[in-house]
Amino acid sequence: MPIILHLRRIARALAAAALGGGCGCLAALLPALREPPPAPAIAFIPRTTGTDFMEDMRRGAEAAASAAGYQIYWNGPTREDDLDRQIRIAENAVQHGAHALILGPTNIWGVTTMVNGFTERHIPVVFVQTGPAQPTGPYLTSVTPDQEELGQLAAARAAMVMHGSGEAAIVGMDRGTPETLSRADSFLRAIAAWPGIRVVAETPGAVQIMEAEQNTRELISSYPQLRAIFAVSADATQGAMLALEDTDARRRISLIGSDRDLFLAVSLQEGKLDSLVTADGYRMGYLAAQAALAGIRGQPLPPPSQVSVQLLTRESSAPNGSE
Repeated sequence: MPIILHLRRIARALAAAALGGGCGCLAALLPALREPPPAPAIAFIPRTTGTDFMEDMRRGAEAAASAAGYQIYWNGPTREDDLDRQIRIAENAVQHGAHALILGPTNIWGVTTMVNGFTERHIPVVFVQTGPAQPTGPYLTSVTPDQEELGQLAAARAAMVMHGSGEAAIVGMDRGTPETLSRADSFLRAIAAWPGIRVVAETPGAVQIMEAEQNTRELISSYPQLRAIFAVSADATQGAMLALEDTDARRRISLIGSDRDLFLAVSLQEGKLDSLVTADGYRMGYLAAQAALAGIRGQPLPPPSQVSVQLLTRESSAPNGSE
């Protein structure tokens, strides 16, 4: 009997250990089971990441998305001309469950096939910065700066710094990013109100800083009487600024740039450019996310909308409005 009792005790101990171990494993799993599922996502794929203007749009989109229980999946190429990379990122995001796409297209013609595929599957797509190549509709819309107003403000500033006469030029126009063409066209129409001003060059080119820098150098060399340059994108502004820094032309040529970015805001304060025309990136991102959410809820996307722009000068952008 004592032997039997001893064996029973051993069996009970083993059973208790096994049960305790099983409970311990289950307890270890419980925290993971209690965690809420991740919030559904809206993919935001900009032309490139890391710029101040893009980060403003990201914060605006996150504010609108989080209020509705969504998160923003933010990813993009490291170069603005990397179309293939942008397409891969966008397709991968949708494949992994993004409910909608906000897109700052590297090239509107290059993303057409991808966007058509998404909208055919009733995935909402919202363009920012520039409108799509194809017509908008229930699953496709855009939120952009008011390009017409942007060109008009730049023209008025150019006329003021030129005192209504002299030679001006435009740099940075790129067919793949048609907002640059819209801004240039608006500038030309508006500057016609000052017959004493002649636009001597409209320089095309890809959205690249180095190309804008080279084009600006050629402008300075070809037009020694040049008095103002309108750069129609952030990269074109930086390229033109680099060219002017290396020449005496900076003292006589006023540079009017486009699209706020951190380095441009600093350069504005340092007097390296005359002024900057820009939209509110936070508001653009917020409105884009709201449009995407409407599509996710089964509503037709709102029609394309535009965000007002403003002219920043060294004085107006300084802290407390002072230098």
